[in-house]
Amino acid sequence: MGPKTATRAEQKQQTRAALVAAARNLFNTQGYTATGAEMIAKTAGVSRATFYLHFRSKAEVVREIMREIEPEVVGAYERLDAMVDPTHDDVAAWLEEHAQLWRMYRPEFAAMEQALAHEAAVADEWYALHRHTQERMVHINGRRASDMEQMRTRAHFMSLMMSVDRNFYFLILRGHDENYAAVIDVLADQWLALLKP
Repeated sequence: MGPKTATRAEQKQQTRAALVAAARNLFNTQGYTATGAEMIAKTAGVSRATFYLHFRSKAEVVREIMREIEPEVVGAYERLDAMVDPTHDDVAAWLEEHAQLWRMYRPEFAAMEQALAHEAAVADEWYALHRHTQERMVHINGRRASDMEQMRTRAHFMSLMMSVDRNFYFLILRGHDENYAAVIDVLADQWLALLKP
């Protein structure tokens, strides 16, 4: 018996994965704005028409990449949420761990950051990821009794997530890390204030 032939669905998934891999590579080497759909298609070894069978735009590719990374981002925040009576050092260690995630996915985060400035759909996806993460914080959200307290907690949480993103963008992606330890220290103080009952 010869090698198994891929089904149409498997071929479609392989092509889609090849397009995403090609886009990741191009975003890393050239940046998001300098990369076009035709370039992604050529790098993946398919036609431009094939690209558009799978994605409407390169912004959709970035959204796909964001969805792939989302479980790790949500998981990181769930670990933070699960901390029982954390100390400053516990939260600082969590921030260091989260910074490693940013380093590991540096090209992907860089592409997202560039796309945020140009693509409303990417900005909406980014915000949805933050909202989804916020909703999963059962311990933080569950400690506040009144609706007003819960609303304020959610606002604090969203603000702190955005602060982590902005700070890590400059510290890790842009290399402005001369005050890295101080920023981690300050962020740990801010998160600790939210995490304490």
